[in-house]
Amino acid sequence: MSELVHCAEWIPVSVSQLAAWRGRAVGSTLQLSGPCPACRHSATAVVRLTDTAFEGFGAQSASLLTVAFSCTCGRDHQGRPAEPPHGCGRTWTATAETGQDGVVVLRPADDPYLGEAAEAWRTAQVDQLEKLRAAAEKWTAGISALLGLLSVVGLGLSADRISRLTDGGKLAIALLVAVVVIVGGFAVVQAYRAAYGWPRTRTVASDADLLTWYAALRALPATTASRLRGAVIAAGAALAVLTAGAALTWLLPEAAPPGSVVKVTSEDQSTVCGTLLRSRASGTVSVRRADSGAVETLPVRQVVRLSPVEKC
Repeated sequence: MSELVHCAEWIPVSVSQLAAWRGRAVGSTLQLSGPCPACRHSATAVVRLTDTAFEGFGAQSASLLTVAFSCTCGRDHQGRPAEPPHGCGRTWTATAETGQDGVVVLRPADDPYLGEAAEAWRTAQVDQLEKLRAAAEKWTAGISALLGLLSVVGLGLSADRISRLTDGGKLAIALLVAVVVIVGGFAVVQAYRAAYGWPRTRTVASDADLLTWYAALRALPATTASRLRGAVIAAGAALAVLTAGAALTWLLPEAAPPGSVVKVTSEDQSTVCGTLLRSRASGTVSVRRADSGAVETLPVRQVVRLSPVEKC
C-alpha cells in the first residue's frame, strides 16, 4: 500500500513537477501522461476538447489551454474510495501548450480564474452520456405534453360548429388555432429547457474558449429563470387565445344554408335524400342527392311523403 493517504484536495504544481509529463494532440483530445505531483505514481489524462451536453458554448481557436488534472495512478492509497478516478485524490491545474507538431508541453497555470474554469470543464464531462440519456427521457414527457395541448384545442373547438361559420369566421378560428399551437409549443419547450437545458456541442481548445464557456455557465441561472418566466407567460397567453377561439365559434355568424335538406318517399317506397332545389318544370320536385351529388327530378304525383331532415 502507498504511504500517501488518499485526500481529495487541490495542490499547486511547479515547473519541475511537470517536466516529466508528456503529451500529444490526437484528434479532438489531448493525451497526457506523467507522474502525479503528490504521490509520484504514473498517471494519465485524456482532455476532450469537444463534447456534447446540455448547455455549453465555445469555438476552436488557439493552442494554449488551462487543463484540470486528477490523479489516476490506480495505486492502493489508504482511504481511497471504490469509485473512480482511482488515485491519491489530488487535483491540480496546468497550462497545456500544443506545438505545430502536435506535441503538448505543460507549465504551471498562474490564473486562478482559469483554473476554476478548467475544473468546471473537467467536472462537466463526468457521466456525460448518462446525463444526456436521462435528460432525453424527460424531454419525451415534454413532447407528450405538446400533443396533449393539441387535444385540448380539439376539445375546445367543435368541428361541427366551425363548419357552419362563414369563410371569414373559419379563417379567424384557423389563425387562432395556429397561434395556440405555436405559443403553447413555445411554452412547453421553454419550460423543459429551463428544467433540463438544451443539447449543444462545444469546443474548448484554448483559454479564450474556456473563459467563454465558463462565463456562459455562470450566466445559466439567470438564463434559466428567464426561460421559466417566458414559459409561464406563453402558457397563459395560449390559454387566453384558446378561450377566445372557443367563444368565437359561438359568437361569429353562421353561413347561409345552401338549401333545405329533405327526404322524399315515392309510391314504390324508394327514398331520395338531399337538398331541395327549385324545380324548372311545374308538377315536379328536384333534389340534389346527398350520396352522389346527382340531381333527381320526381313527378309530384309519385311523391307520397316529403319531410325535412337535419342531415341525410
